[in-house]
Amino acid sequence: MAYPKYKYDIFISYAVEDKISIVTELVEKLERSGLKVWFAGQELRVGKSIQEVIKEGLNNSRYGVVILTHNYFTKDWPKKELHALWGKSDSFIIPIWHNMTTEEVKRYDPLLADKWGVESSKGIDVIIKEILKAIQENKQELSAIVDSKRTNLIQKTSFKTVLTFTSTGILALVALWFFLIRDLPPNSLVVSSIESRIEVMQSKIINDHELEMSKKNGVAATIQQVTDYHERYENIKAQYRNEYYFKTGYSEFNFKKNVEPALGVEIDHLAAYNNFGFTYPNIFAIDYLPSPHTMDVKTIFINTQQVKFEIMTEKKTEDERYLVEVKYENQIRYISVDLTYSKRSDWAKRREYTFQGLLPKETYRFAKEGGQWVFVGIN
Repeated sequence: MAYPKYKYDIFISYAVEDKISIVTELVEKLERSGLKVWFAGQELRVGKSIQEVIKEGLNNSRYGVVILTHNYFTKDWPKKELHALWGKSDSFIIPIWHNMTTEEVKRYDPLLADKWGVESSKGIDVIIKEILKAIQENKQELSAIVDSKRTNLIQKTSFKTVLTFTSTGILALVALWFFLIRDLPPNSLVVSSIESRIEVMQSKIINDHELEMSKKNGVAATIQQVTDYHERYENIKAQYRNEYYFKTGYSEFNFKKNVEPALGVEIDHLAAYNNFGFTYPNIFAIDYLPSPHTMDVKTIFINTQQVKFEIMTEKKTEDERYLVEVKYENQIRYISVDLTYSKRSDWAKRREYTFQGLLPKETYRFAKEGGQWVFVGIN
């Protein structure tokens, strides 16, 4: 839904302590509603300036959703974001009161207490409904202003337009007619569909990862620590079993014979010592039951390099659909390896690989619905 002037519909301003309790689910459901959402959990990357990334997010977002909590008002960054939102001339702020009363909000910021908001106690679905309602009402107000200005402009310039209609104007009409007759999906729809696919997938991977780390006491790890785990596993003389899984959000593969061609890489060339093929990964470990005689550990590598894409081919089919083939770089986003070994299991050991990301190439499908081109899925 993002507006032409903006890359994102909504900027989420929140305190990191409130991410699990409300922000993660809120962002997921806002994106399901068709909104493009900016929030630090999926935009901040290793090596980037936090201040610059947040500034870019603020400048490229039409609306600001502010998650007001006691944590929010005690943190410097959220308050800076709020001040920046207040300072935007065309800003539209939607406050969410999370575990706070009107009186409590008023003590922190009287202006926010007087501004319309919704209480999180009513549930995420109610919050989504109210946000969409507020956005729609704001859009209608803006449309009325724009239509009024456009009418005045037409009245002032119509006579001049008739007088200055030349061969240049005829050529422009011919070009316009040509593109209308072609009846293809607009380039903006194609690009935004690809970008949305990448953003939603990345957000889900990070949110699921953070939830698992929180529940299972996972920690950031060094390459040496992870390599030690894998070398210890390799040195155990036991019967072994390897399992392989690859999830793209649209399809799932298992067994090496299916996963390897889907990934487009030779899995045997991926190992802890070479960062599983990533250049600058974030590395984590979850050690379930450390013991001299037992191993049950999960090592995780997350790709920090940005996904790049290139449109390879486009074609219209006989059933009035439009297919766009896209090629990616850095499409593998997440790799986890579960290592399990126990002396009590007859010296058997097990290793489970899980990959998440995009196929090296994907075909996006577009179709006409109600006279409009829409994205309908991926092959």
